[in-house]
Amino acid sequence: MFLKTLWTLLAVVVLTGCCREKKSDPSVLIATDKAFSRMSVEKGVNAAFIFYADDSVVKLRDGNFPITGKNELVKACLARPDTGMILKWKPVRAEIGRSEDIGYTFGEWELSLKAKDTILYGNYISIWRKQADGSWKYIVDAGSNTPKPVHR
Repeated sequence: MFLKTLWTLLAVVVLTGCCREKKSDPSVLIATDKAFSRMSVEKGVNAAFIFYADDSVVKLRDGNFPITGKNELVKACLARPDTGMILKWKPVRAEIGRSEDIGYTFGEWELSLKAKDTILYGNYISIWRKQADGSWKYIVDAGSNTPKPVHR
């Protein structure tokens, strides 16, 4: 009886393991997030955040109401020049859902303010949606400050 139960359990484990859905590879989101950061450094924070934003974007901000929609994001970026600052970040982790059309990245950011000779640090999370052309755009972005860099 024990042997029959053991073989049944083994069969269930093998069959469910073989039939389980393949987990999506998050490397595409890591690469997208890194390209987003590079663009922020090379072309400016505003250009990068506008380029990588989905039309239905929600951008959370400390002390302010969220920006909702790409048109509002563009207006907010144009109202606040990004000269004199360099924002860069590094994704620490990413996951893509089973549907393979939504995922998230989170990591660490660093903001250099040239005029104040100051560097600020923090963490962020971005939620991404796969576009019809196969590219990824963020639909939600939020960050928080940390007193110093947190290295993993």
